[in-house]
Amino acid sequence: MTDNRDLLVIGGGISGLASAFFLQQKGFKVTLLEAAARVGGNIQSLEHNGFLLERGPNSWIHNRHGMAQLLDDLDLHDECVMANSVAKRRYIAQNGQLVALPDSIGGILTTPMLNLRGKLRLLAEPCFGRATHEESIAEFITRRLGSQCLDWLVDPFVSGIYAGDPKQLSVQAAMPKLYALETKYGSLMRGGVVQLQQTRQQSRDPALTGAMLSFRRGLRQLTESLEQQLGKVIHTNVEVDRINYGGKLSWQVYSGDHLWQTSRLVLAVPANQVARLISEIDDNQNGTIKQAQAYLRAVEYPAVASISMAFKRHQISHPLDGFGALIPYREQRRTLGVLFPSSVFTGRCPKDTCLLTAFIGGARNNEVMTWNPARRQQQVHNDLSDLLGIIGSPLWVEESFWPQAIPQYTLGHLQRVEQIEASLASFSGLYLRSNWHDGVALGDCIDNAWQLAQQAAREYD
Repeated sequence: MTDNRDLLVIGGGISGLASAFFLQQKGFKVTLLEAAARVGGNIQSLEHNGFLLERGPNSWIHNRHGMAQLLDDLDLHDECVMANSVAKRRYIAQNGQLVALPDSIGGILTTPMLNLRGKLRLLAEPCFGRATHEESIAEFITRRLGSQCLDWLVDPFVSGIYAGDPKQLSVQAAMPKLYALETKYGSLMRGGVVQLQQTRQQSRDPALTGAMLSFRRGLRQLTESLEQQLGKVIHTNVEVDRINYGGKLSWQVYSGDHLWQTSRLVLAVPANQVARLISEIDDNQNGTIKQAQAYLRAVEYPAVASISMAFKRHQISHPLDGFGALIPYREQRRTLGVLFPSSVFTGRCPKDTCLLTAFIGGARNNEVMTWNPARRQQQVHNDLSDLLGIIGSPLWVEESFWPQAIPQYTLGHLQRVEQIEASLASFSGLYLRSNWHDGVALGDCIDNAWQLAQQAAREYD
């Protein structure tokens, strides 16, 4: 017999760790199983020759209640470090030059990134009606703002967030807040002005500063704190073979000769792993499991490499006075973009040196992920040398290869997620939490874990 408070989490990335922690805080008896030798997933901070680099995510925006709650519960406020003021500036590569991204309506009207025709097309945005069908990001932006805005302002951000193709990603799923402006106000500009006015009139939650943050020892400090708090709840090097459903609030989880029985089960793993794990659940010949598997396997995860390079400061002529630079697809370079972490956060490198973190690969650059690391690293060096004024070779290079980096919210994604949930709805006590579901950002994953704990507690009560 299982206790109704028994709960097992499969997956020790940030979604699994945060879910386990919040659920434990709600009084559930939690067990977490992770296949790897360590928890934390792609959150990996590394100290290398006096440098502090991030292999995966580099920062987070403090605008989610779940993260605010987590900082309180883990007593991490004093360990947070705020990004320097230069982080507000972003650069975009255009015609072999880095141009500062405009940060206001006035800046957009004066920026050299758009010609007169592009600016006039942008100003005409309120004249266009609402969409009548699901659109890709490319279709949505071209219809509302014009092709120049897509090519130079939106396309690079899609690459920076999803490493994806704006022609394939759903605007409703991948950029829901932007899509909501059209839905609610009929215009992005009109909606933006209204929301800005409302923000000024309403009192902001003091716990949500909207600042860009990290931790003194990098983002690993967050996962290490969660690991420490959870303690013996965590079991690493446990590859789950399969799961079974034995009726209402009765789950069996198998790994080799080991069996865990639990009332509630959280699958905090990539979509294709969920499809594998549910393959042996008996659905009484209704076909719902096979249907869910088909939708889960349709979620694509392109490979991405994160390449960190250290230089003497005099080797780079660019002031590196920003968060980083994004490279539009039209520039015909393989590298997606580069961050300036030693400019964003103080103390990330020794004196008179600097650190760059570049990204290569993604949905439109699959070929480069078949290259050997040396060739990828040379490609990044070549792509950035003229843009940043790099002289000579880096002091050292560190590559992190992510074979399944970021889930792609392609056209039909929301409908697929809805169908997955509907297909699995009859299996009580099953929850799905990962970045293929409701947002890819660090803050999204933590906020979704926080909401899950509240949902589970309500169901128990």
